[in-house]
Amino acid sequence: MNVFEQALLNTLMGMGTVFAVLIFISLLISLFVYIPSIERALKNRSSKKEKKAAQEERPAPKRPILEEVVEEEELVDDGELVAVITAAIMAANGGAAVSADKLIVRSIKRVKRR
Repeated sequence: MNVFEQALLNTLMGMGTVFAVLIFISLLISLFVYIPSIERALKNRSSKKEKKAAQEERPAPKRPILEEVVEEEELVDDGELVAVITAAIMAANGGAAVSADKLIVRSIKRVKRR
């Protein structure tokens, strides 16, 4: 075998290796379509296990402690704050007559002054 034939075989071997690797990479990339479904299946499986573990570990409901009830009463007894919030809601409604019993405050946000 002369030098020319050896160089030709080396070239063909190198090109064949490159094409084989390129085909492998293209097959690998074509499998990326299935990754989201596999990820969802794994997430669903882990969430089911977590829910099951949470249900097994859930403690029995506790009776309210007397101190907790007292703290809630102290929050409700703040008459000035309730009056200010009620007045603000009435002003926001344009002074429409709404009884204070029907008002429900879900959140209070601080407004920056200009």
